[in-house]
Amino acid sequence: MNLIPMKSVLLVGACFLFLSCSKDKKETSKSVISNSNVVRFLWTAQSQETPQINVINQFGEPVVAAQILIGSEADVPFSGNLIQTDQSGIAAIPAEWTAPDHVTVDATGYVRITLLNQQPGDLIIRLSPKHLATKPEIRGEVTQLPVVNSDKLIDFGLVMPALNRSDLLNFDINQVLSPYSDVLTVAGQESRVPTNISLPTQKESYIFSVTISKPVYSMQVATFGPKRFFAARGQFVFKDVIGEIRAGKPFYELINYFSILGGSIRDTTIVNPVTNLNIPANELDFKNSFTVTTPNIQSDELLLVLAASQVAGSLIPTDIKKTTGGQTLVLSSLGGKPAFILNVVKRESEFMATSSGADRMSVSILPYTVGIKQEMLPLVKNPSISTSGGYRITLPSPPTTAGIFPIATSISISDLTEATSGASKFFVARPRWEVLGLGWNSQVQLPKWPLRGTASKMRVGINFIGSNKNSNPSLDDSLIEAATHVSHASTDF
Repeated sequence: MNLIPMKSVLLVGACFLFLSCSKDKKETSKSVISNSNVVRFLWTAQSQETPQINVINQFGEPVVAAQILIGSEADVPFSGNLIQTDQSGIAAIPAEWTAPDHVTVDATGYVRITLLNQQPGDLIIRLSPKHLATKPEIRGEVTQLPVVNSDKLIDFGLVMPALNRSDLLNFDINQVLSPYSDVLTVAGQESRVPTNISLPTQKESYIFSVTISKPVYSMQVATFGPKRFFAARGQFVFKDVIGEIRAGKPFYELINYFSILGGSIRDTTIVNPVTNLNIPANELDFKNSFTVTTPNIQSDELLLVLAASQVAGSLIPTDIKKTTGGQTLVLSSLGGKPAFILNVVKRESEFMATSSGADRMSVSILPYTVGIKQEMLPLVKNPSISTSGGYRITLPSPPTTAGIFPIATSISISDLTEATSGASKFFVARPRWEVLGLGWNSQVQLPKWPLRGTASKMRVGINFIGSNKNSNPSLDDSLIEAATHVSHASTDF
């Protein structure tokens, strides 16, 4: 969802709009959709003489018959506070709205959004589509990998959504390594590998000749529409990894054996249940590197460090390592492009776990500079939620770190549906209600407006959003630019 006070643009939740950058000819992605389909939502509206709320979808098109609640429930704090958009997606603001209050927008097929303590005035609010119950799939092969039989190296492709700033601040390792898996048989032993990995047919020696082959990748996406994907090109030493696989180690524990050498970006439009997309992985080469010292963390925590470079308006991973605090790392990067460092702190016991609250993490994203010193917000306890008389969320004690300043709080309420892959079972979250407000809140009472058709199991997630700059951003572009840190926790109910 985007909120545009006057001429500003904001993507809410903990999802911040990544503003497109100018592209030179060399970094234009190979698209099967026009660029206008990707960036058409960046339009703004002129201020009107009569204050109004304009509700649009992810393409900048009007959302008709969206309901808008100003306040805590129907007719509170004033009569007629529940209004509806017309055929242009516009609703006139009641003259009785004279003081700051919550603004909630609900429309069929979209995630409900609440903006806390909004001043009366013109708003343009962008709604995010609900996740589909049956997710579309994209599949194909990663091509142009430099396979050489018997070179002691395994070449692989790794397909993931191209990331933006909001994706990184809301980092989900399932975007990098799919929770769904395929069976790979190596040296007579079966191992489950993420479905978004492509392993072209290749032969190596392990006492005897061994053939590795899983050329087709697949991954699920939450919604139809324009999507951008990045296919990474990588290698790992065969004997090192095969020994770990035969010892029963899960694939995600082998991250440090991977070398990411380059990749390619592709755009496509998802309109069918299955989309076929082959992606060559030889168009970008990560020949540069930089050195960083990881931030200090607690003894029961681990750290994922991801290097990313800005290419064609997206941030693409150029390296990823699993490590601890206070370590010196050399990370690959793309020469001549801005580099960023993403740090993700997890409790070791919660890494890749699927239990309630195991998505707890602290995240930072900073542009790389020589000698950069990094600090993290501490992990926080789980929130609690009361469902009597509407949703009331009590947040844990806020995280505190010197030099990191509070700027906003976001909350999401999601349906949980169980999914299986092989013997593994896990829950998939489908957002239903997103909330954003300035500052760090201790408790939030949502409007008394029941969600329709909720799942039997749900999740409330909270984000404390911070910045390494002591500024006072508004719910506009300044919040996007300022956000550098997030501490996240959740509770299932």
